[in-house]
Amino acid sequence: MSRNLWISSLFLFFICLMMFSAPRVFAQIDFQGNGYLEYSHDTDLDTVYFEDWTDIYLGYKNWRIGARYEFHLPPQPYSLDTAGQGISQRFLEYRKDQLIVTVGNFYSLFGRGLVLRSFENRMLRWDTNIDGVKFDYYHRLLDFQVMGGRPRDRMGRRRDVLQGGILNVKPWQLLQVGSSMVSTYLNQQGRVYWGSFFAGLNFNWGNFYGERAFKDFSGIQPEGKAVHLSGNIFFGPFTLLAEYKNYDQYELTARTIDKSPASEMTYNNPPAVYREHLYTLMNRHQLVQNANDEEGYLLEFTWSFREQAILTLSHSRTENHKGDLLYREYYGQVEWDPSYSLDFVGGMGQQKDREATYLNFVATGKKGFHDYYSAKVIYEHQQVKVEYNDRQFYNQLFTLSLDRSPLLTLSLLAERTTDQLSEKDLWLAGQLDVQFLENFDLTIFGGSRREGKVCIGGVCVFRPPFEGVEIRLINRF
Repeated sequence: MSRNLWISSLFLFFICLMMFSAPRVFAQIDFQGNGYLEYSHDTDLDTVYFEDWTDIYLGYKNWRIGARYEFHLPPQPYSLDTAGQGISQRFLEYRKDQLIVTVGNFYSLFGRGLVLRSFENRMLRWDTNIDGVKFDYYHRLLDFQVMGGRPRDRMGRRRDVLQGGILNVKPWQLLQVGSSMVSTYLNQQGRVYWGSFFAGLNFNWGNFYGERAFKDFSGIQPEGKAVHLSGNIFFGPFTLLAEYKNYDQYELTARTIDKSPASEMTYNNPPAVYREHLYTLMNRHQLVQNANDEEGYLLEFTWSFREQAILTLSHSRTENHKGDLLYREYYGQVEWDPSYSLDFVGGMGQQKDREATYLNFVATGKKGFHDYYSAKVIYEHQQVKVEYNDRQFYNQLFTLSLDRSPLLTLSLLAERTTDQLSEKDLWLAGQLDVQFLENFDLTIFGGSRREGKVCIGGVCVFRPPFEGVEIRLINRF
């Protein structure tokens, strides 16, 4: 019997066991679930996309089981998932005191992600879950995890078995030290290993963390290394954050390692070490992580200079190992919240990469009316200077929202550009967000949206232009 069939059979056996148990058992079963449905009709391309993720969880005493059913008929064009439907995940979990045993699909993070980070991000259409067995143990003096299974690549295929573990020792409250190790089999490389050593210090006035990762690959692969250091210092109303990264030949993907033409499998996701922006225009031009050739730092200073006001100053820089600039940013922001019904955010900064320099200005204002109503305005302006030909233009994004908390939000969005090479110069859209029956969140988007990158934690996808209707429904039960 194959391992997948064995896990599925165990999952079904446990469900049947509960169904045929005494009625009093059903009263003790904890039932939960959630659904995420997305439908869109691109009227410009005359194409319909439909995707759905439905998760169901059952809990009884120390036991918990879950399953996910997915539709991709077809997936969004920026997703690497293939069209299809079926049970994509299922797991059985047992918890006893400090021990957790998981059989089936799970996600895992070793340290800060230099060695292993399997995760899901629905916005990026990223899912690298592992199908196997995982043991977690938590204690006052130490934590450890041992796991083994087949990771999922971004096209939904299962790679060779991945084995690994992490040990975190905490001899004193202020100190933690540990190590992690992972091993798998790669075509043309054979058995390969990578891992890390890490340590952390925690004080009332600050905390510090450092991790050094390494890899041991046979053949012609160059020796790789990765270093990440971070520290936070708190003194009164001031906070100082400092981070450093040095990633050299440490992009752990099957595509890079074995030169296979098959789909990409990414095992790790080290810290990006720059300020992540939620504002659309600045987010489009953030650095795409290249853990094979990056060195850089982030410095961020925060000052609560008044009870209702916070100043943030941030600077980051990333170069390759030849000293060429890959990304640089200066950014400053003031948040002012004079009352529960009024708040402002203003920010200004400069981003620079190999292609262009971007001067950014953002402003947000929110005003409350009565007890439940508010209006919010977001204005983003970006001046662009292209490096190789000195071409200049600007982008603007304006958002106006009317909110009846927590039930209803109506937003109008407008983006404009003076870029002579752009096929369009204006994009207009409206969006309605509705919460109903307590557990349902509905979003309806209609209009046009500009193409561009969407980045989270150094992982980016390129979303194509869209014109039409998009519907998203999230429910919890």
